[in-house]
Parts: sequence; structure tokens; C-alpha cells
Amino acid sequence: MLAALARLRDQRQRGLDVLDIGCGNGTALTQFLAYRGDTVIGIDTHEPSIAYARGHFGAPGMEFHVSNVDWLVAEGRRFDAVVFADVLEHVPDPEYLLSSGVLLLRQGGRALITVPNGFGPFEIESWLSRLPVFGPSSLWAVDRFVAVLNRFVFKDAWTSVVSPSDLPYNAECGHVQFFTPGALLRMAASVGIRSGKPTGLSWLSGPYTNFLFAPSRSFCAFNTWIADWLPLWLVSGWFFEFFRGK
Repeated sequence: MLAALARLRDQRQRGLDVLDIGCGNGTALTQFLAYRGDTVIGIDTHEPSIAYARGHFGAPGMEFHVSNVDWLVAEGRRFDAVVFADVLEHVPDPEYLLSSGVLLLRQGGRALITVPNGFGPFEIESWLSRLPVFGPSSLWAVDRFVAVLNRFVFKDAWTSVVSPSDLPYNAECGHVQFFTPGALLRMAASVGIRSGKPTGLSWLSGPYTNFLFAPSRSFCAFNTWIADWLPLWLVSGWFFEFFRGK
């Protein structure tokens, strides 16, 4: 995503106006989006997350608002890039949200989208973690196992990388859409944007993988590298760069 913004910045020969729809608490992506001369706005409807983002990442050129996209459409705002990072799978009408974001794009702008593979490793792990009895007990076992490793084997390896438990997150807003690449491409075409080939983000992902291997840079590097070589149906999620107009 950062590479896509860099290409657009080179094309425009100026800083970008970037909107991150569903930015959450800003830790995963929004804090990294701005470059010299850019203006970044993050919006989300979860007030605790926006309060955290403002307190930790708010700065000149980096704003956070408790809002939905309709506010910006009504104001007639325009952006060079609109980011949908793991948000379309959470909303009941993703086509409406995407079409609203497209209305905010300047000519030649980019809609940058990541979504999980609706039938891939991430969703499989998530489904397992929600199973009655097995889900809670397996998560408990992984947590205890990691606690032992963190204390006695790889001292504080997880302490330094795992997000704090009090980090605001809208846990009540789960996945209600389960995408395939074809489904997302068809939805994008219906709102008037086009894309090149989607890119795989990682092979494995989910509540077990993410927690167990979080401290391992080697595993994370391999996990993202191998996604470039695997068929799209086998990876956990995809990145799409959509274009509006020329």
C-alpha cells in the first residue's frame, strides 16, 4: 500500500490527500500513511478507537474523526487516494461504502483495498477459534503456552510485540462478508473503478498464527514472501489497487 502511494505521489509530483475509511485506532496502518507534504484523514465510527488515534498519532497533516463517509461526500471533499484496509468485510453493504469512497476520488485517484480471503487460512483459523468448547479451550492453551515461552524460553519476546490488551478495538463488529477476488472485482466494476491483478498479503494468518509467531521476523518475512508465489485461493488476504479514470 505504501508503494502504491509512492507511485501516485511520483505521478502527481506533490503531496497527497489520503482518506483512511475505517481507520480504527490507527496503529495498524494509518500512522504510517503520511509522507512529506501529505494530508491524511482517518475516519471511524468507534469513538474509543478515534480517541486513541488522536492522542497517539494526531499531528499537523494527520487528522482523526468520529464519522462515516457520508459526511465527507456531503461536504464535497476530494482525495487522491481512499484506503479501505480490512473494512469492507465488516459492513452490511460494502458496495455502498465502496461507491461512496469512489465519489471522493479525484480523477486518476486510487482506491487501495485489503480484504481477507473469505475462504482462506485466516477465516478458517477464526472459525476454529469460535467453535464451542474447542475455541475457548484452544485459545487458552495457546495463551498459556506462549506465556511459558515468553517467561522462560524467549524472555519477553512476546511482551515487546503483542498489542496491549487495553488497546481500543471494535470487537463487536465482526466479519459479515466473505470475499473471493472475483466478487470484489465485480463489485469494483459496478462502481466504476478498475484494477490490476490482486496481490497476496500473507499465507497464514489468524488468532493462532498471529499470536504464536508474532515475535519471529523470519517467519513474518517468509509468510509474506511465499504469498507472492502461492495461488490466490491459498493466501489469507489480498491487496487491490483500483484506478478511477485515466
